[in-house]
Amino acid sequence: MKASELLRIIRKNLESYPIDYLRNKVSDERYKDPLTKKLAKYNTSTYDDIYETVILDDFEIKDEIIKSIRSDIGFYFDRYCPDDEQTKRFTENISLYLVLIAKKPLHPFSEDKNDEIYYFNGDYYCKGRMKYIHDERSLCRYCICKNMGFSGLF
Repeated sequence: MKASELLRIIRKNLESYPIDYLRNKVSDERYKDPLTKKLAKYNTSTYDDIYETVILDDFEIKDEIIKSIRSDIGFYFDRYCPDDEQTKRFTENISLYLVLIAKKPLHPFSEDKNDEIYYFNGDYYCKGRMKYIHDERSLCRYCICKNMGFSGLF
């Protein structure tokens, strides 16, 4: 499938998602956890990017990888929250966009090397990737982040 076609499908799948709810989490005082706010901000920014992206140099994406990512996300949702179809669909589409089109990490990142996921010298690094990539059907297998190596963990 061409990237432009996948982007069209992602947009169609997300058009009825209540994004304002997620946008409001960023500033809503009821949500105290800074990670929740950071993730809400990253995902709403990604949502906006999806509708602003223009693919100039279209490229091919293997259907098998799209199917595999959807299946692994389905595995997670079936196990941990089987009744949340709306969040599953949102997560699938945001993840497909980040991994296959934007080529960005699945989680929020910064340029601060003290953060769990950071951008440095043209590459993304994740301190937890070495640990979580071994989880059953881990999405880390698709993420663009590089492993930190043991020296970066201490």
